[in-house]
Amino acid sequence: MFIGGCAGSTTCGIKIFRIQILYSFVSSQLKKIIYPKGIFVLKYDQNPVDNKFVASIISFIYMYLVIFFIITALLSLTGLDFITAISGAATSISNVGPGLGSIIGPNGNFSSLPDISKLILTLGMILGRLELFAILVLFLPSFWRN
Repeated sequence: MFIGGCAGSTTCGIKIFRIQILYSFVSSQLKKIIYPKGIFVLKYDQNPVDNKFVASIISFIYMYLVIFFIITALLSLTGLDFITAISGAATSISNVGPGLGSIIGPNGNFSSLPDISKLILTLGMILGRLELFAILVLFLPSFWRN
């Protein structure tokens, strides 16, 4: 449920290119541990990748997972079982449709959920659909100063 489409698509979730760059970054870091004096240039599609870009990708994935766990915790606090809470959080932030389990699974729907749970899922869907950084930047005071 977490992995979305390719770069430039309008799908939600973590885009494939972010996963590829994260994989390249981790393998590069492992090579640096094995060969401490080695120089390894991180490349994507034969082009070098800037460290700021890698940092933004790691930040995005970190924020994505943190928000996923926050939504899961909030849904659990509303009285939903673990499977419904975790799959509901994943399906809302990734905008993929049905979740898992008997309540919101393929044979169920979201209508039986409490209203507060629906509100939490709606906010998760908005965050996932509009990209996390675009929404979270609205809460920074520096954005509103000019």
